[in-house]
Amino acid sequence: MIANEGMGRVRTWYGGLTERERWLVAVAAGLAAAVILVFGIVLPLGRAHDAAHVRHAAAVEASSRLLAQLAALEAPAPQRSVLAGPVAQVVASSADNAGFVLQSNQPRGNDATLIVIPTARPSGVLAWIDSLAEQGVVLESLAMTPAADGSVSVNATLRRSGA
Repeated sequence: MIANEGMGRVRTWYGGLTERERWLVAVAAGLAAAVILVFGIVLPLGRAHDAAHVRHAAAVEASSRLLAQLAALEAPAPQRSVLAGPVAQVVASSADNAGFVLQSNQPRGNDATLIVIPTARPSGVLAWIDSLAEQGVVLESLAMTPAADGSVSVNATLRRSGA
């Protein structure tokens, strides 16, 4: 009942306006409706849609990492060869085969060595260090210093696995 009275008052008010005033009120109502539609519905829905895409991409990435970790757990452990000879010799030979120039290879007994590679690609050097684990050599410490050309200089201490 109250709503009918309110609508009746609006109709009476609108009926009392001149034709020009009615036209201006209609334009103002149309502009208000457009503003409400854009800022109240379209933009919030667009932001929600974009946020859903970001959450989905993060979930897909997390899922793929989890699946890769599960596959790694299910895979048989690689057979590691027994390290024959001093670590410094094994590292020097492996670095030469991988195409790295060792500026320094300072043995620390038979079980460890300190190497310096003056310039190398970061991804290549990290892959090489990772491949040393198959030969029974593990990384103890690593310092990589970036250069302006995208290469790095590497100072690393490597030791016999289990030593």
